[in-house]
Amino acid sequence: MRAAIDIGSNSVRLAMTDGSVRSEITQLAFGIERTGKLDPDGIRKTIAVLAEYAKLVRDAQSVSAFATEAVRRAADGGEFCASVKERTGLDVTVLSPIQEAYLALNGAVKPKGAVTVCDLGGGSMELISSADGITPSYVKSLPLGVVVLKNKFNGDYRKAIDAAPSLVAEFGDVPPYPLVLSGGSACTIAAAMLNLKVYDKNAVSTKFTASGLDGYMPMLLDRKLPVFRPLCAKRADTVPYGAIILQALVNHVGATEFYVSNAGNLDAVLDGYMPPNV
Repeated sequence: MRAAIDIGSNSVRLAMTDGSVRSEITQLAFGIERTGKLDPDGIRKTIAVLAEYAKLVRDAQSVSAFATEAVRRAADGGEFCASVKERTGLDVTVLSPIQEAYLALNGAVKPKGAVTVCDLGGGSMELISSADGITPSYVKSLPLGVVVLKNKFNGDYRKAIDAAPSLVAEFGDVPPYPLVLSGGSACTIAAAMLNLKVYDKNAVSTKFTASGLDGYMPMLLDRKLPVFRPLCAKRADTVPYGAIILQALVNHVGATEFYVSNAGNLDAVLDGYMPPNV
């Protein structure tokens, strides 16, 4: 059995080749825009979760633990990784933005042929395009994660909506390939649009229309979202920002439809894919 652990800006996820999956919201990047450091409470929660995960994977043949935007950006990212090693025994690899994008492309459930994969996380968003679905031709990462936007706009959705188009425009010209959205926010939004009562990874990995997303925006931005869509409860504070940034991206690339993929970087690692050292 192999295991992979993704230490993200908003959540910590575990996946194993026996089909086991775990996910916990720890908000490691809360306040990073202001302090430049990881959130102390987020550190405590993250290390506690990792200690529990370490127990679950003690018999695994291999364990790959990796961190993304929050840890690579924070001034105390190195100190955090050392603490994780000391407290849990886990060695953490800090991925570069490009490595993170490669994992998103290779892990996503996507249509055959040309594709653009968007991986929206807590601290960053990566876009990677490929004419054949295998070899990347465009790769870019921006600090547009849902926690980043939450920290910046602090509940003012109107300001976030007004700012989103210019923020997404920094991706520049993106190849006009079929668009695939991955990451916890994208999957939670998909579950909300499908009105799922119980999360189903296969159900959310399907095709949606841009007009459908537009139509659901009022609900996704409603303060009573956890009441209307209980599956959104754990991410209720970040889902609205995810919806805002993803809507802006869909408009930026001119997509009339898009796919959502429950699979992503964890799946790529479990399948044995290792990104290049870039």
